[in-house]
Amino acid sequence: MRMNKLVAPVKFRPWLTVVLAFVLTLSSFAGLAYADDAVTGISFENSPSMARVYIDDDAVQVDVVASISGSASTKNVTLNATWSTSNSSIVKVTSGLLTAVAKGTATISANYQGYKISLPVTVDYLYDSVTIKNDGTAVDSAINVKLGDTIVYSLMAAKSGANDQDFTADATWTSSNTSAATVEDGEVTLLAAGETTITGKYKGRTDTVKLTITSPYKSLTLTQEDGTKPDLLEFNIDTDSQQLTATAVTTDGTPSGPIKVVWTSSSTAVATVDNGAVTPVGVGTATITASYLGVSSSTMVVVRPAYEAMRITPKEDQHITLKDTPIQFKLDVFDGNDTPIPVTSGIVWTSSNVYAATVSSDGVVFPKGVGATIIKASYKGLTQQLNVTVYPTITSITAAKISIDAFVDDSNVTLPKVSATSLAGDTVDVSNLTNWTSSDTTVFEKADGKWTAKKAGTAVLTAVVQGKTVTIKVNVHEHPLLLTSDQTNLSVVIGKDTKLPTITMTYDTGEEEDVTSLVTWKSSSSNLLVKAPNIKGIQAASATLSATYLGKSVTVRVTIEEEITKLTIDNTTLTFSPERSATLKVTGVYKSGKTIALGAKMNWSINPESLATIKGSSMKTLKEGTGTLTGEYQGKSVSVTISVIGKLRKLTPSSKALTLAPEGSETVKVVGEYEGGRLTDLSKAVVWTTGNSKVAVVTDGVITAVAKGSTNIRATIDGKSATIRVSVK
Repeated sequence: MRMNKLVAPVKFRPWLTVVLAFVLTLSSFAGLAYADDAVTGISFENSPSMARVYIDDDAVQVDVVASISGSASTKNVTLNATWSTSNSSIVKVTSGLLTAVAKGTATISANYQGYKISLPVTVDYLYDSVTIKNDGTAVDSAINVKLGDTIVYSLMAAKSGANDQDFTADATWTSSNTSAATVEDGEVTLLAAGETTITGKYKGRTDTVKLTITSPYKSLTLTQEDGTKPDLLEFNIDTDSQQLTATAVTTDGTPSGPIKVVWTSSSTAVATVDNGAVTPVGVGTATITASYLGVSSSTMVVVRPAYEAMRITPKEDQHITLKDTPIQFKLDVFDGNDTPIPVTSGIVWTSSNVYAATVSSDGVVFPKGVGATIIKASYKGLTQQLNVTVYPTITSITAAKISIDAFVDDSNVTLPKVSATSLAGDTVDVSNLTNWTSSDTTVFEKADGKWTAKKAGTAVLTAVVQGKTVTIKVNVHEHPLLLTSDQTNLSVVIGKDTKLPTITMTYDTGEEEDVTSLVTWKSSSSNLLVKAPNIKGIQAASATLSATYLGKSVTVRVTIEEEITKLTIDNTTLTFSPERSATLKVTGVYKSGKTIALGAKMNWSINPESLATIKGSSMKTLKEGTGTLTGEYQGKSVSVTISVIGKLRKLTPSSKALTLAPEGSETVKVVGEYEGGRLTDLSKAVVWTTGNSKVAVVTDGVITAVAKGSTNIRATIDGKSATIRVSVK
């Protein structure tokens, strides 16, 4: 058996590791050569009684060899054996490689072809202890330090029977709070007040020291050149720097001498600071901070423009062509009043796209190529910018529409897009280049940069771009309110032309206009063809016909069907009560003899209109009266007389009881009360009866006594009755 340096630590060099791996690989192949040989036993090479490894030290390799039947030699089976450890928290083993984990003892085992061998392993520290020292003296477990202190530690390792060794450079150093302090090779850098624990570690042994870090100063004060403390430093963009001075006071109240302060600005785009000199750079606010060994002080800085406002002329976005002359921009600034102050120098002019256009130092913009750019002017904290678009040379122009509609008093009418053809044959939108003029400014004119419809009428607009022109018509209308059709249902006979419905526009002035020829028609079905002024049905179907004009629309339900030869309505005379609903029933007979219910499809009208309302086949009576109800379908019509009569609610006699002498008489009237409150004298319309004609008789309300006795006289009509008690004495 072979065991590499079981007592002393081994430091493997990289080349040695490679050679060991190569040797182990060869050993594996050697094992394969004996694969069919009979193994009589296994053992550790050189048969040690115990192995020793050290924490955080190099791993130790243990080899296993096998004895072969009939051979005096052995083979290395280290890589082929199965390895195990009795306690992996003490030592780990992989292919015979022992790695220390923690101090203690454990047993490793190797199994190969039914044979097992074991080896005790002791894990220990290579050194008894390590100690953090400062100038050769062990440091306390906790010490107080101040920012600015120089701290350099060493790490000494002790081992019984040997001199202490310095492993400062080889040790692992850490700080528990790197925002307070960092450590490298024992050298501690103090960064901020706070606490941290410095740890030195070597070969599993560690030592620590807790540092409590404080500032040697209790405050830092900023002063201006005149000795005052600044609450706010105020600048204009073109003013000079201001100097700040920082003074620190120690914890015992003693002012410091000259100190090397760290100066910072929260926004160097607004203000910079160099050794206390604050210089304005750009408009805005920033915080200037001075820091020194844990104390700091800050002041706010505000930088304002040199002037209140700036105006660039021209101020509108520019649209030019490659043929156009350069544009001269001018700049004025304002300082508390509306009097412009011309600026001729010191302006920074820039173009965001120099391919499209460049700008000179004096504000002249030169068109260079087709494209767009942003021209910006900056002056003493103020900026202004506008867009410049450069267009190609064109050969012709066209408008997206030949006419547009507008409404009276519309104050921002959008004109159609104008496109141009360039020299390259490309289509370019030149709407922003277009100069429009109106043939009648009383109808349509441009006011305050916006096109305004003045009154109802027509005007012709002419667009001019690079000498090319195109015209469109503007139709100015009163404001539309409602679009209506004279038919809500339309029957179209298959294969026959049918005239389109008449469409009427009602304007907010109350004026009505027949716009049948102006509307846009649309059919919901390919079975209904629209070719003004007619429509034609191809085959039986239902469709919707829509008419649209000036943003308003109306729809008509269309039925494409056979020709109707006859229309009949259920009654020739209809009687209803007021405020009652009724269903109108109409039967149509097709040419084929088939019948269809058309009540809901008829185009109904009633005269007078105050008598009832009709929607579909549903009619609702409004008030008493008589009129004519007419329904039209496929050019055929049917009419019926309609009477609206209130229902009798009750009868009231002029007297409820009479006393007569024989042969005496008295006239009684009966009043009928109808729905709606109408009262009517029904004396001659009622049916009069007597309960006993031997006592009294009645004719048209005249009651005549016959003989002594009593009886009831009754008036009856429409299911209502009134009774009069008659006594003859």
